Amino acid sequence: MNRKTISVLGGGSWGTVLAHLASLNGNKVTLWMRDEEIAKEINQTHINQRYLPSLNLESNLIATPHIEEVSDSDTIIFCIPSDAFREVSSLAANFIQESSYLITATKGVEKDGFSLMSNILEEYYPKNPIGILSGPNLAEEIANHHLSGTVIASKDKDLRRETIEDLSTDYFKVYENDDPYGVEMGGALKNIYAIACGIAAGLNSGENTIGMIMTRGLGEMGRLAADLGANPQTFLGLAGVGDLITTCASPLSRNHQFGKFIGEGLSVDEAKLKIGQTIEGLKTLRVVKNISDKNQVEMPIVDSLYKIIYKGDSLDGTIQNVLGQDMIKDVEFVK
Repeated sequence: MNRKTISVLGGGSWGTVLAHLASLNGNKVTLWMRDEEIAKEINQTHINQRYLPSLNLESNLIATPHIEEVSDSDTIIFCIPSDAFREVSSLAANFIQESSYLITATKGVEKDGFSLMSNILEEYYPKNPIGILSGPNLAEEIANHHLSGTVIASKDKDLRRETIEDLSTDYFKVYENDDPYGVEMGGALKNIYAIACGIAAGLNSGENTIGMIMTRGLGEMGRLAADLGANPQTFLGLAGVGDLITTCASPLSRNHQFGKFIGEGLSVDEAKLKIGQTIEGLKTLRVVKNISDKNQVEMPIVDSLYKIIYKGDSLDGTIQNVLGQDMIKDVEFVK
């Protein structure tokens, strides 16, 4: 195995785990973060006390607040919150070589228009090979060696091969896909349906209801994906249905928690306050509503959630008001 120089931008739990996985394979790893004190602490103690205090980091993983130190990297993984993704992409542009593989591991859309994170990378780095890393990946579980899988999607087969080599361990499996747009859409869109499943949990709906929301949500995701040029069959994989199930079913998901508070009768503002962190699905919901209306794509769960969250429509204590009026066809894209 070739030992490489890999940088991860973003020192949160997900960025720390990915940097750790790369270091386990003997690579020289740089973990960039804004906070100089946390970087110093990681280098002294080999622990990210703020985000993953239970994970002991390898000595070949070095943290830094100086973004210019990523300049000699073979691969750079972006784990930046979506709201700051453009800013950091611009900041790093002066230091990244055209030969570096660039991978986004951030799920979400920009609040203006329907720009996914890979679209931002393409804008700033038009000559670099670009990949998407996405799947049902709760960082704390991976840190605790729970068996997990993810998808690396790219049109560049060498990037896919190198990423599998860089990040795979006996408990973290990396699979490849050549539909990056579909993989990235799956990671962004599932947060909407996690809110819907959270509402169902808050209303004490049954498991049948949760299964119905996930499945009908998957149909909506595929509908929009096909309209925008992605392969809807991509959503049958880890980055689609796998991530959807994990996020919709997990009480650890902020989107799920937010929805549960709404189902229990809290107002949108009260639920936001109680969560206290970014709820990615809220921004995605607004963007997806706009594009589905514009393109005339039927997304009844999106329509219903939008009315409840942004228009003040009453939930009336029933999950029916979330499901909306759906088409009667069970499985789409089947001839």
